[in-house]
Amino acid sequence: MRLFGTAGIRGPLWEKISPDLALKIGMALGTYLDSGTVCAGMDGRTSSPMLMKALSSGLLSAGSRVLNFGPVPTPALAWGTRKRGDAGVMITASHNPPTDNGVKVFNGDGTEFYREQEEELEGIIESGRYRRAGWDEVGDVESVDVIDDYTHAVLDFAGHETSLRILYDGANGVGSLVAPYLLGQMGAKVFSVNSHVDGHFPGRKPEPRYENLTHLGALVRELGADLAIAQDGDADRIAVFDDRGKYVEEDTLIALFAKLYVEETGGDVVVSINTGSRIDDVVEAAGGRVHRVPLGQLHDGIKRYSAVFAAEPWKFIHPKFGPWIDSFVTMALLIKLIDDTGEPLSRLVEGIPKYHIKKANVPCPDYCKSAAVAEAASTIERNLGREIREVLTVSGFRFNLDDGSWVLVRASGTEPKVRVVVEARDRKRLSELFERVYESVSNAVRRTCGEGERWDGLQNGSRGS
Repeated sequence: MRLFGTAGIRGPLWEKISPDLALKIGMALGTYLDSGTVCAGMDGRTSSPMLMKALSSGLLSAGSRVLNFGPVPTPALAWGTRKRGDAGVMITASHNPPTDNGVKVFNGDGTEFYREQEEELEGIIESGRYRRAGWDEVGDVESVDVIDDYTHAVLDFAGHETSLRILYDGANGVGSLVAPYLLGQMGAKVFSVNSHVDGHFPGRKPEPRYENLTHLGALVRELGADLAIAQDGDADRIAVFDDRGKYVEEDTLIALFAKLYVEETGGDVVVSINTGSRIDDVVEAAGGRVHRVPLGQLHDGIKRYSAVFAAEPWKFIHPKFGPWIDSFVTMALLIKLIDDTGEPLSRLVEGIPKYHIKKANVPCPDYCKSAAVAEAASTIERNLGREIREVLTVSGFRFNLDDGSWVLVRASGTEPKVRVVVEARDRKRLSELFERVYESVSNAVRRTCGEGERWDGLQNGSRGS
């Protein structure tokens, strides 16, 4: 049995996630903790209250006390767990479509559950051996509001006031409960769009990819904003547009923060396997070192390498504040950086090398993702041959090439897709590499999974940049 992916359990309602599963997760976590206090929060999806009640029932049946944070961003749930709980649980599907939902589990220090802990929970569920509280040991529920305290903690950490004009897009997610007020208390002039919570996500798709945010560039220019900030459904992810209305690429933003941390404090940086060479360039120039880990395992990397900063695309961990992904700390520190340097964001990122990157998804059902990736990697390795300088296998297969280009093929941990990422120093090389790799993956999926009705319905996937 494998329930947990790269970021908790996530998928379509009833097909992957259900009240029955939420109940079992609650029972298993209460058993794992031998009762304990569990902080529980949820995003704004239509199915979240239903799943929250089922999860809470499972926790209560194992004798756990539940602190119900209600609708809350995931970073606030992690912060509140460190303050008040032995563990935390967030009901969320993050940036997935409104049809999905999921569960993410946290330790008492705010770190996401490590892989071995997730396996232990899965083992408890599979065995069915749960702690069953006696009639006089059943847990209780207390409603707790942590949003104000969390907001003030971020303000105290950043320690900064601003007069910047900021455009905010909350994706109709729970980040809208914090971000406009946080920015306003910092002194910013805030323009908000899609900032009321609605589990149907009527304003835009919740994933903060460029193609879902193109409206923000024109709005920045029209409003004369200094930057635009966008979040996803549970507000752990962040995307940014600069003062010219130009999207700041994910790796560029990671590189900017990594450079800042290494220059200020020294030390190493942890990033996910799907990040680009510009991060290595700026970190090594500043005297640091980059370590790559599988997606969803930044917290493992921080622990292993004592990292001063960690990031995946759109997801940033600031260990001095807490060991969880936190978009609110990221936005506050970015604003502070702009003000402290006196430079607009467009100028700050000019010093970050810019390479060309393209990303795509090849639809592939879960049952054959691993086999398809293995076959595709074998084909790619044969085709690229002597061009390959290094192969990394921490999450899928990443081929680093002699000319500085690299190729990544990996199975999605949250969706029925194989991810393809290609980076090159010039557009011609990018195009040539991408076409070869994408074709290899597509052919491998067809050969491995067959072309029957089990996966034909998935073929409305995307090729993106």
